[in-house]
Amino acid sequence: MPIYEFKCYDCERVFEKLCFTKEDEREVKCPYCGSKDVEKIISAFSGIFGTSGLSFGSGSSCGGGSRFGIG
Repeated sequence: MPIYEFKCYDCERVFEKLCFTKEDEREVKCPYCGSKDVEKIISAFSGIFGTSGLSFGSGSSCGGGSRFGIG
């Protein structure tokens, strides 16, 4: 699900908003001051990737040495 970051030009705060459609993006208001004078900003993507097997990185330290955390 796309979570976007927006910047409010009235109070200058940055906030996140879940937007499913372009219409959702057009109706975003600042949760701090209620202004509609906001702009979507570029966010950095972060991910954790394993080096072997099926490690698509939850960043969790649970599980033993096997790929599926059993044993």
